[in-house]
Amino acid sequence: MTLDLADLESAVAAAVDWTVLAEPQVDSVAKAVARGFARDYGLTLEYDDAYQEAVLVCAERSAEVRRILSESGPGLLHRWLSQRLRDRWLTEARHRAVHTSYEAAHQAAGGGDR
Repeated sequence: MTLDLADLESAVAAAVDWTVLAEPQVDSVAKAVARGFARDYGLTLEYDDAYQEAVLVCAERSAEVRRILSESGPGLLHRWLSQRLRDRWLTEARHRAVHTSYEAAHQAAGGGDR
């Protein structure tokens, strides 16, 4: 059996459940988490980007979001979503920190403005 890229894309698309966002508690928690991230990491992460990431995490893990809401309520969902977003964002930030910017590489090579 071979795995085709189209099969992989349809499997990922099937796993994402956007209907979880119709629940008002999910949207309000996602907005609250995004506001917190925009406040804490305002120099590198804007509210809209944080909200988009929070919504994406909820849609990708909709079964877990629904389970947390039904068993523990929005408080635990806020904590859980904050942790998922922090993990995702900090991992991306670490990857970006490893790369050298074009300007820094150009100056290091002796091509700075004179």
